[in-house]
Amino acid sequence: MALIQHQFRYLKIELVEPFTFTKECKVLKIKGLRFFGGRKYSHLLFDLENDPSQQELLDNDEIEQKMTEHLITLMKENDAPVEQYERLGLVSEGVY
Repeated sequence: MALIQHQFRYLKIELVEPFTFTKECKVLKIKGLRFFGGRKYSHLLFDLENDPSQQELLDNDEIEQKMTEHLITLMKENDAPVEQYERLGLVSEGVY
């Protein structure tokens, strides 16, 4: 692991095993920075037909579950790293 200085901060960088789409080339893993402190919502789903300005979060457990399952499917298909599941709070669901 290396530490690289970037705008008054040090970034943790390491070479990790390849993804399925990187043609067996290892990739750099760079720990992300939070610029806005992260979101405090469980989701950011809106009813665009009835709330086009996106002022109120959608309150529908069935739709939220369906969209979460769809997101997980797409993440698996695109070889998303474990850290992405963790960042989105999908770890406790044991989905990856």
